[in-house]
Amino acid sequence: MRLFFSIAALFFLTRGLGQSLKIDSLNKQLSTVHDTSRVDCLNAISDQYINEGTRDSADYYQQKALSEAQKLDYIHGIAEAIRNAAGITLFYDNDFKTTEKLCRESLQWYSKTGNKGKTWDYIDFYFMNALFWQSKFDEMLDLVNQRYEVAKATNRLLYMEGTTEAKSDVFYMKGNFDSAFYYLLEINRLSKGAPSYSFPFSVFAFRMGRLHRGIGDYQTALIDYRQTFLNDTKGSIEDRDMLIIDTRAKMEFAELFALNNQFDSAWYYYHLFDTTRAAEKDLRIYWVSTGETYLLQKKYQNALPNLKRGLVINQRLNDQTEVKRALLDMAKTYLETGDNKTAIAYAKEGLALSIQSKSRQFIRDAYYVFYSAFDKMGLKDSAFIYYKKYMEMKDIVVSDQTKGRYMAYNYDQKYKLLDAEKRLTEDQLKQASLQKILLIIGISIVMLCGLFIIRYYALKRKNEAGKRQIAETELQKQKIENMVTEAGFQSQKADLEMKILRAQMNPHFIFNSLNSINRFILQNNRQQASEYLTKFSRLVRMILQNSQSHLITLESELDALGLYLEMEALRFNFHFTYSVIYPNDLDITMIKVPPLVIQPYVENAIWHGLMHKEEPGHLVIEAEESEGYLFFTIRDDGIGRAQSAILTSKSATRHKSMGLKITSDRIAMMRKMEENESAITINDLVHADGSAAGTEVIIKIPVVI
Repeated sequence: MRLFFSIAALFFLTRGLGQSLKIDSLNKQLSTVHDTSRVDCLNAISDQYINEGTRDSADYYQQKALSEAQKLDYIHGIAEAIRNAAGITLFYDNDFKTTEKLCRESLQWYSKTGNKGKTWDYIDFYFMNALFWQSKFDEMLDLVNQRYEVAKATNRLLYMEGTTEAKSDVFYMKGNFDSAFYYLLEINRLSKGAPSYSFPFSVFAFRMGRLHRGIGDYQTALIDYRQTFLNDTKGSIEDRDMLIIDTRAKMEFAELFALNNQFDSAWYYYHLFDTTRAAEKDLRIYWVSTGETYLLQKKYQNALPNLKRGLVINQRLNDQTEVKRALLDMAKTYLETGDNKTAIAYAKEGLALSIQSKSRQFIRDAYYVFYSAFDKMGLKDSAFIYYKKYMEMKDIVVSDQTKGRYMAYNYDQKYKLLDAEKRLTEDQLKQASLQKILLIIGISIVMLCGLFIIRYYALKRKNEAGKRQIAETELQKQKIENMVTEAGFQSQKADLEMKILRAQMNPHFIFNSLNSINRFILQNNRQQASEYLTKFSRLVRMILQNSQSHLITLESELDALGLYLEMEALRFNFHFTYSVIYPNDLDITMIKVPPLVIQPYVENAIWHGLMHKEEPGHLVIEAEESEGYLFFTIRDDGIGRAQSAILTSKSATRHKSMGLKITSDRIAMMRKMEENESAITINDLVHADGSAAGTEVIIKIPVVI
């Protein structure tokens, strides 16, 4: 779980469009700038690689930016470079102590510049996370309150939402569930009743689930968590943004089944986590979570090793929240096994941290271990002292949970009322729409009757002028109507042919995609199958939406193509890379193209060119406009058509691309009133020695706005 999804969104919204394209652009710019501008460019590239999830590149450019900024004594550049170092440490290591140190150092450098206010968006997300996971809640609340007041004074709604969300998180960790609910619902008020762009429904559902767990309502919490995963849309803002549901959230989901005594379901979800490929920062969450589930199952010998593993890593990363949890879980485990002295030792350490962070639930658990251990050891006086403390703290926690349940109940009632009002409004709109339709039908009938009467008297007057004149007029009229009818039939025929071609295109692509999912499942590769299925569902939705129109925007076509390329790269284990290029002055939001016009040729390049190549290949898709035409160039560095034909003829299972013929026919229909030159040009690329260097396909279609 990332801490402040809204602040994350605010942070990443400042980054611009298209990570890979932006990195390419920045790399080109890097060779043309010097001095401080070069430092800014290096920092920007490092920042983009952090967001893209490429640590080595992020490290390289961050260190280079810091070195050059120090040589130039460029204060702002030093502040930015240290900020990026904090981001790298936070996201890739979860080393919260080092992250805090770097954030403070970065803020000191920022304070020497004239750009103090703008830096808050960039550094606060890192700084608040570092303070939160070290349980420095009071210091964090002071920072949050300061930032909220500044955001309120400057009317920055997104930042007000983010800081309000941070307050909810802190009060949840301290056990003040009513305050946590209050600030979470306050976000709805700020965004006028509906989660905003910075705080989407999946994040709201996740936080509601966690709060319902805190007040002991595990069934409702499970429903909320399911809503979280159902509404998770990875990549909708940026790669490492507020919508990514990570290891902590998945472990909490499994824990809810354990708390409901549904241990088979809990272990089902635990087993989906691949411990052989997980980073240490994720493993620590897994160890503590599974250890706690073993404790609930009273499998103490299984619980202790996992809890110890998680504790060691959490102590090194200074994640005080997880350290407290692991310490008290181990204390409870030793208590159950009869090792009372060891239980007291771990509880004492956990209590000290819990009192420091004012975490009431943890303080209660520590007092429980103390009184139970002393009671078993026969130390009745000590047991009685801690029993009173336990009961006092237990009453406080129960009171907090009761207040939280009251807030949750009020929210549920308000939500049901709003839902009822929404349904009533929808019914009223439907009724108004029906009345409007009936009115239009009535007016149409009256108009048709009027036209019929007018036509009747017109024909009657013509009859009076003579049968011959009427016959000639009727004959001429019949000829004209036949011509109009024939033209209409031709137009309908062309439109139906185009719809048939589009209808052929969709099942063709869906068939190929389902085969890929089946392959992953047969290979027992659940994670890749899940990732592929998620991308596939999004692409199917786009295809179904796009197929409703004869023409769609080039932007929509490129979005669908990008998602398809991601799926193919995943399916073939990243055996190829790809680039989608178009000029900045090409207005992709206005230009219209037939849906799936590029995909069949891209598919052909991958299947028949790149997949037969031993080493990884590269695919380039370019779009440009010239003299009223739109040109698409699909270029691969595969084995070439001649070698592909030989391999295909030897293959027992041939991949026959129906999409090429279908798309060629669609383009031909678009250009049937144009000149007769071919709309598709295929060029065989060769190296200097005459060997095959790949294939190039050029598609030419008229520009439609």
